[in-house]
Amino acid sequence: MLDIHIPTLIRADARRIPLADGSVQCVVTSPPYWNLRKYAGAQDGVWGGSPECEHRWGEEKKVRQTAQRDHARGGGFSKTRGTEAARKGMAFEASQGSFCPVCGAWKGAYGFEPSAALYVSHTVEILREIRRVLKPGGVVFWNVGDSYVKKSLALVPDRVAIAAQDDGWVVRSEIIWVKPDAMPRSVKDRPTDAHERILMLTKNPRYYWNADALREPARTKDCAPDGKRNGRNVWEMCVSRFKGAHFATFPEELPRRCILAASRPGDLVLDPFGGSGTTGKVAMELGRRSVLLDINYTGEDGSYDELARRRFQKAVEKGATKQEPTVAERISGVPEEAQP
Repeated sequence: MLDIHIPTLIRADARRIPLADGSVQCVVTSPPYWNLRKYAGAQDGVWGGSPECEHRWGEEKKVRQTAQRDHARGGGFSKTRGTEAARKGMAFEASQGSFCPVCGAWKGAYGFEPSAALYVSHTVEILREIRRVLKPGGVVFWNVGDSYVKKSLALVPDRVAIAAQDDGWVVRSEIIWVKPDAMPRSVKDRPTDAHERILMLTKNPRYYWNADALREPARTKDCAPDGKRNGRNVWEMCVSRFKGAHFATFPEELPRRCILAASRPGDLVLDPFGGSGTTGKVAMELGRRSVLLDINYTGEDGSYDELARRRFQKAVEKGATKQEPTVAERISGVPEEAQP
């Protein structure tokens, strides 16, 4: 059995991580996507400009947003699913922040910048802070979605990958998360989006990697004598069904694969956008220590940290820690030693 480590939840900005240099082995996170979702709570921060400037903020720009819905049956705004008129009726105005004409600083919520270029610039700033706390052999899994501007893909994942590479990161792999239960859309002039991308970033060309954790049953003849092959970078898994007040939880299997492959029991796992605690819950189940940050961890009833703590408590009550399963075991549901 593995040791249990209750995740540490900290109210903090991802640009100022309260951890020591080189202390984190694995980062698994899904930051706010650009121009897609305005989260509840206080989100605005000041980016760039001069710290000595007293800032005179210009006019605030607002855009029309439709209400977000989760994937839980009967949860969120599912009653509007497939009804475009209903969704438009629930629309609201979201701020794209404002600029200081004196020093050029921007005040707003990360993810709601007025341009993709500014979002990418802010992402690089956050990644620099993550690089500070990451061990030399550490690995970052950055789940980033795309969006459309005037019917054209913004290509945000590509922009982030190139910017990260230019800033010194090794873009080691790009994982495609295929969603068989992707949210239906009313669009009729293009295929429905059914995947997201996860950038695998490292500080150095050499890093810790447990390839055995991702080995999978071979579907072709390219297999070892045990009938398995090296894990692929296309992961098919359904969207999370978490019934909480957070509409952007990824499935637990996603951080589970990342954590198993890029860390050892007892290592420290970080999620700088902790939300409802999915990464922390999985890290706890796998015997890892974890720290989750979120600027909306307020300790108030119904807050993200309160939701996360409830999830952790339920996991502990069910017996959170267990032996580490391989991907093959999770796919088949049968322990590896019992497989034919």
